[in-house]
Amino acid sequence: MHLTRAKLCSVVRDAERLHIVRDFFIMSELTRGALVPLFDRLSSADTSGKAQQLLSPDQLEASIARDLSRLLNTRSMLLCAEFVNQTGTTLDYGMPDISALSSKSQSDLGLLQTVVGHAISCFEPRLKQVEVKAFSSSQFAGGVVLIISGVVTIGLMLRQLNFELQLDQSKTARTGAA
Repeated sequence: MHLTRAKLCSVVRDAERLHIVRDFFIMSELTRGALVPLFDRLSSADTSGKAQQLLSPDQLEASIARDLSRLLNTRSMLLCAEFVNQTGTTLDYGMPDISALSSKSQSDLGLLQTVVGHAISCFEPRLKQVEVKAFSSSQFAGGVVLIISGVVTIGLMLRQLNFELQLDQSKTARTGAA
């Protein structure tokens, strides 16, 4: 069988199309989970070099909870008013000092909601449509309960996530992530 140049080019194009289609289906199969973030891969105890590349939905939720905890427990050098007007560079990572905010003031709780929402939108890109609600806590004086909700994409699926955190502003420490 003698192949002409045109026939050979046609065969190559068909083979390339099949390769692209095969790669598409392989990638579709892989995206049923979420990619493991770099920090999680670097801090993994797995030394075999065969670290898990995809997170299940529950593992993704736990990963986001850890990253939210890191974010909310890291201090930014900016004041609240400056922080909400920044685009969120690496130097701005964390939360501004919120110890001066009162858990009894609705305007301070509103500012806290804005600051936390802005921090999450800047530094936790996996969580979309973020809503933050802040309530005065009855469990301890000066405490605030934050309810953070958002949507995460896993493959072609959307999953709603909710986190509840208690802020003890007298110690400016964060406790518990649900």
